[in-house]
Amino acid sequence: MTPEQTARIETAIRENESVLVKWLTRRLGDPDAAGDVAQSVFLRVWSYAATALVTNPKALIFKTAGNLAINEMKRRNTFNRRHIMPSENDDEDAISKIASTGPTPEKETSLRQDVRKTLDAIAALPEPARTAFTMNRFDGRSYREIAKHMNVSESSVEKYMIVALKQLRVALNEDDPDRQK
Repeated sequence: MTPEQTARIETAIRENESVLVKWLTRRLGDPDAAGDVAQSVFLRVWSYAATALVTNPKALIFKTAGNLAINEMKRRNTFNRRHIMPSENDDEDAISKIASTGPTPEKETSLRQDVRKTLDAIAALPEPARTAFTMNRFDGRSYREIAKHMNVSESSVEKYMIVALKQLRVALNEDDPDRQK
């Protein structure tokens, strides 16, 4: 390498170092990686200049930097595909983040159908049985409170509840052979 070529390369490196590092930082998104790639660029430019005539050192620097930046991005993508890296503040494994603890869409649809079926069965109860059942099960009232509200005896409320529970059991079990016993 001639002293003239050495001087041109040194000047090109000095004049373009900060621009090159900023350019690499934008492409790689990491200033440390950009600095490492810039150092590799300079080493490769010097190695190339030792065996060949360099007419445009700035173009060689940026062309080499572009190629090494692409190589670095490919290396990162390959690494990321092969390794699952947990975040610093996360002790859970990646599978637990992916798996849902909620019901599946099929289960959710089935549950909605069960609720609809139950509400329809309650609505189909005879009036006194429906009133006694809803006051007891939804409002939490005792048989005595229900009897007082309906102006009937407590034994009548018991009979209404027996009718309601039997009819609901039949209505809710008739479509499900697993529940019929």
